[in-house]
Order: sequence, then C-alpha cells, then structure tokens
Amino acid sequence: MKSELREIDLYPPLEKFLTHQGYLVHAEVVLSDISATKEGMLLVVEVKLRFNLDVILQALERQRAADAVYIAVPIRNFRRYPQRWKTIRALCSRLSIGILFVRFVDGRDPEVEVALPRKEVARRTSKEKLLFLQEIEQRGVNRNTGGCTRVPLFTAYRKEALRIARCLKEHGPLSPRELRTLGCASASGSILLKNYYGWFQRIERGVYQLSEKGRKALEEYSSVS
Repeated sequence: MKSELREIDLYPPLEKFLTHQGYLVHAEVVLSDISATKEGMLLVVEVKLRFNLDVILQALERQRAADAVYIAVPIRNFRRYPQRWKTIRALCSRLSIGILFVRFVDGRDPEVEVALPRKEVARRTSKEKLLFLQEIEQRGVNRNTGGCTRVPLFTAYRKEALRIARCLKEHGPLSPRELRTLGCASASGSILLKNYYGWFQRIERGVYQLSEKGRKALEEYSSVS
C-alpha cells in the first residue's frame, strides 16, 4: 500500500468502480463523501482510512436519504482481515450498511471489492433524499455519449473541478471567493482543499494555482469541457 495514504486517494478508484456499475458519481453532495445515482436510486459512500464509531454514525445518518449506504476503507490484503473484521462485519450487517475495500498495490491500479454487499431498497422520497437529488440536479450533470473510450466519463464533480481549472489557467492564481465571482460553484473552496485529482496547488493561504496535472486534464477534457 502506498505510504501516507489519504482519504482523497480512495476517491478515483471508487469513482471508477461505481461508474462501471452504471452510476453517475458525485462528490461532496450534502456533506457526503460520494453520492451515486442510477435509475432514481441514490447510493452514498462514506470514505475513511479506518473503521471507527464516527463513520458508522455518519452512515446511519445517510440512511435517512439513501437507498443504500456503504463505508469504504483501504486494506492491505483482502485475505488478511483485521481481527475485529468479523465483529465489524456483523455490526454493519445488522445496521444494513455495506462495506467496500480498496487495495493499493505498488505498480498496479487500485482495486475495489464489495466486502459486504447491500441490496438497494427504494425508499420513500424523503426531504433528506430530495436535498441530495436537488443539489445533484443544480450541478448540471453531464455525461459522455455511449461508447466513448478515449475520454474518461464526465461526472458532476469533475465538471466543477474543470471549471475551476479553466479559471485558474485564464486568470492565474485565485482564491475560492474570487473563483465564485467568476461563476464557479459555492463548493469551490472544498474542491480546492480536497484536490481529489491533484489539479491544484496552494501557493499561499487561501490562494491556488493550476498544477501541471491540471493543465494536462484540460487538454484531455478539451472535447467535453
């Protein structure tokens, strides 16, 4: 596993995994780490580096809105579970919380395994679920056309990150407040701070510039951004 693993390192493999399952993937919706929608169903994933009471409580709270809730954590080897694994699995099973394992191996792409599956159960459209769906809708979700293989799938979160990247390329280093005045999302500060894709660099407190990886991303997404 890579050293100094961060929660944000789990996002790309989870996004890829869920996208391959047919979901539209969104980050930072109503404070959830990952939200995914498919055919009117809402799936939420809370991402942590280890199991603790806080993440279980967060997952329980997300059940008020989501049709299925998962906790995603990294693991060194799928065959060597922690000693507490059986207890954790039993607890999550009783609480109807699913578990996703993300494995990082040097020289290989990260792998995602459904360690404890959860069957999606369509819930009555609650006020909490409407908040999720409304925020997703307001982001103006776009999706690549079917059969596109040369350009990665385009998610709502990536769309906002690309908008920020374009502004930084055009105007130079900016603060989240300045980005918002240019039409970027209200969550610009969170997107810059989390920096899921590595597209941004903080050059001083509250001021960011475009990284070399971000410049390459703008070229990669030139046909859809």
